[in-house]
Amino acid sequence: MTGDRRFGRLLLSPITLLYTLLLLAPISFFLLLSFYEYTAFEMYRPNLTTANYDRLLFDPYYRNIVYRTLRIAATTTAFSLLAGYPLAYFLARHAGAWRGVLLFLVIAPLMSGVIVRTYGWIVLLGSEGMVNNLLLFLRVVDKPVQMLNTEFAVILALVHILMPYMVFPLFSSLAGQDPNLVRAAGTLGAGRVRSFLEVTLPLSRPGIVMGSVLVFTLSAGAVVTPQLLGGKDMQMLGQTIYELILTVLNWPLASAVASILVVCQFSVIFLYFRGARRGATA
Repeated sequence: MTGDRRFGRLLLSPITLLYTLLLLAPISFFLLLSFYEYTAFEMYRPNLTTANYDRLLFDPYYRNIVYRTLRIAATTTAFSLLAGYPLAYFLARHAGAWRGVLLFLVIAPLMSGVIVRTYGWIVLLGSEGMVNNLLLFLRVVDKPVQMLNTEFAVILALVHILMPYMVFPLFSSLAGQDPNLVRAAGTLGAGRVRSFLEVTLPLSRPGIVMGSVLVFTLSAGAVVTPQLLGGKDMQMLGQTIYELILTVLNWPLASAVASILVVCQFSVIFLYFRGARRGATA
């Protein structure tokens, strides 16, 4: 038994070392740096202070950025779930021989870069883009609608970009369910809607939570898509970190912003594992 444990630890040692060097060490560094004092000439001075966090919490500019990031991430997650669940349900239950092809089409957008897909949305949503041209042709509007540099454009593009991260956990959860459970519910008098609400939906909870965690964390840390589609007035935490590090050179404040973002993301992940553990216990 002792030999098995040693062998197991030996197998885990490479990934443990990798995570320590590339994840835990950088996170620990910028957590410490977030409490340092900013100076214009030295970038930071190792004098411990909470001024950076005070600025984030009490400065309306940065506080609005935090609220906007959480709102956009939550909205993106909700719409990704609403759009991705029916697709995952169809793939798991009704795709048949076309399942492989449809799964490839779901994952196909990941084969192109985020910048390429974001510029595609610029072409679609621009004042002379396909969407506005179609609206003008159908006489729905009299002049082009401002869709770029809005929160709508950012959320729409994020939903499109992050959809595979929602669909695949849902598909895995739905495909692993025993179809006889739905048939059993039908023999007991439950209709399709009730069988879905009381059997299929509760059993797909792990996929819902996992997909939501992935989409929320990725959308909260997005940089390119909000920058290109949202403009200067649609600042999010990822863009703020980028500008503070490379433009303003205020590394302590950038580390504090990054700490807030990581805490929010890790809190969502912690709630996921806590809920999964409670579900397994139940």
